[in-house]
Amino acid sequence: METVERTLEQRLADDGRDFIEVATALTDDQFKQNVDGKWSVAEVMQHLYLSARPVARLMTGPREVFEQWGKTDASPKRYDDIAKWYQTALKNRNQAPSAMSPRPDDMQVDKAVILERFMSVYQTLCEAIPTWSDNELNSLQIPHPLLGLLSVREMLYFTSVHTQHHLRLLPVL
Repeated sequence: METVERTLEQRLADDGRDFIEVATALTDDQFKQNVDGKWSVAEVMQHLYLSARPVARLMTGPREVFEQWGKTDASPKRYDDIAKWYQTALKNRNQAPSAMSPRPDDMQVDKAVILERFMSVYQTLCEAIPTWSDNELNSLQIPHPLLGLLSVREMLYFTSVHTQHHLRLLPVL
């Protein structure tokens, strides 16, 4: 029987792998080309990296850090609930916070560096999940800039939802 953590771990691993497959198939020019006046695939990957990195750092650091945000007694929302909540929130604010937006300096590196950054943060998340108990995943909270306080499990669901959101927006070149 597969545990919840393994399912979550596999979901994030699959998300990262799916994104890498799309990006790898692109030429360097396609990878860094803006699409419809929006971010390039490279910039989207940097955005996802910047969004997931604080979560990975928190999950691999001391648990005491979470005390500043308190604990929740509520049952964690399901993956589909987080997906719906995020889509609704996007209607009100469809712009990433500046701290989660790629900077020009971030893009002055080779494609391989961007792919490695991206995959590394997803791998870190996947490796961290088994070190957390169900109780910790469900009760400890992390602030999300758009959705407010989320349990660690909900934040991991969000990371997957967010990745899938951007994956669906990628151009078919």
